[in-house]
Amino acid sequence: MLPDLDALRLAALRTIPDRPSAETLFDIEGGTIAIGRHLDGSRAALEVFGPDGVVCATVTGLPGYGLDALLDTLWAAEAATGLVESWVIDLGDSLGSGRTSSRPLERRAGTVAEADSLVTAARELVLTRVHGGLARTRYEDYRPTADQKLVTLTAVGLADLPAETGHLQRELETIVRWAAFGGLHLRAVDRPGRRVPGALGRSLANGARIELLADGPGADGERAPAGTGLLTAPYAEQAELFRVWSPPAP
Repeated sequence: MLPDLDALRLAALRTIPDRPSAETLFDIEGGTIAIGRHLDGSRAALEVFGPDGVVCATVTGLPGYGLDALLDTLWAAEAATGLVESWVIDLGDSLGSGRTSSRPLERRAGTVAEADSLVTAARELVLTRVHGGLARTRYEDYRPTADQKLVTLTAVGLADLPAETGHLQRELETIVRWAAFGGLHLRAVDRPGRRVPGALGRSLANGARIELLADGPGADGERAPAGTGLLTAPYAEQAELFRVWSPPAP
């Protein structure tokens, strides 16, 4: 739900912050990606990895809420590091194949067969890293490197996967169980109000959360702009209001 906003805070939200250079967005040492700006002008940052290793994230929103701008920022930041591979599963083509094909993504899955292949590759990558020396006793020191890149897997519509794709959710549960130690960041993107069921949903609930808000009324009846969101850090309860960066003109 959108918090009450006075005229001053609404004015701050309406000032769309221009996105800085993509090379400046991903703090590899801190494990965060700057996704926008808080009302006080400070950067709003999504935690990708930290003291407990790689964390997962949940994003709720729809095209028109600022979702396109958010994902564009995340993928641009990841590509700019040279240390991250961005993978996407979008079985319902919710994001639009035209939009994803123009973005710097290493792998895309739009069919069940493609998703099977991608998820299998993700599971093998994570387990190989875990059993091959990225030991649990050292996961707090995790940093992506050129030979062991961080993989971000954006999975769209996990809460509404058809029954015949239940095996994908089970595979993702295995991946998330070891992802903190295996260098994979799962980012679940769903419609507002939808929750991923089962063990996977419980794991996601402990990760970072971004709730993109539809245009909604402020305290004085005015409306907050699209791109307004609430950002919650992993294991935290308090959410912080922010505005997504405005992507550069094509």
